[in-house]
Amino acid sequence: MQIQFPLGQRDVGWFDPTRIDRSPGRRLRVFAALVRPLDGNINAIARQGSREPFVVGRKRMSYGEALEMIESSERLAWAREEFTGILLRVGDCKELLTAVPQDYQRTPRDPDLHPALQDLADEINEDIREALAALDDDNAYFAGVDEGIEPVSDEHVKLVIWAMQRELDRELRPAEGQAGMLSSLPAAPLWELPWHVQRALTERRRLRFSQYGIGREQWQQGTWSLWDIPPDPDWVPRRAIRLGP
Repeated sequence: MQIQFPLGQRDVGWFDPTRIDRSPGRRLRVFAALVRPLDGNINAIARQGSREPFVVGRKRMSYGEALEMIESSERLAWAREEFTGILLRVGDCKELLTAVPQDYQRTPRDPDLHPALQDLADEINEDIREALAALDDDNAYFAGVDEGIEPVSDEHVKLVIWAMQRELDRELRPAEGQAGMLSSLPAAPLWELPWHVQRALTERRRLRFSQYGIGREQWQQGTWSLWDIPPDPDWVPRRAIRLGP
């Protein structure tokens, strides 16, 4: 079995945040999803979609070395700016941000989080997974968030539950024995969860976004910054812990 080094020690390559990877570091993992070697020069590091390298070294650099250099080097102040004001959503649809739309129909531009925020999406999915126990047991314990987030209104709870249901409907659950295949199984009905669980799930979602430096201002502006994400060097995604070796 091939041993995989943690991201901090791994040469910059093509990190896929959708794969199970137990490498720690909240900011480091997002950074790894944002950068790649420049085509034809594995010693040059560029942001995804850019032809302008940040670093051109004499040897390959690890993700940890590259992040530390961009964070601390005065001559790379311009590069730090490249990691701010990143679009929060792909396929933005502003009418979905304030209220549940009437007769909504999915389109090719259905909004989704920026791909580098896959860990954030997975954390929300882990919360949904835990909340679904309440579909079978009304007394199942599912804690909300008492401190550290803005209060959520009833209307906001309804909007968030609708938005999460839209995500679940887009990615239908695989049937037994059909892992990795599209399935005809319907998505779990979040609107059937007890109201207190729906509220707790909404509070947790707001908490998860805040853990990535995304609050009301960033949500409304539709942008986020790598530097607002805390380093959390020991943090590992719950999905990776649950499914990893």
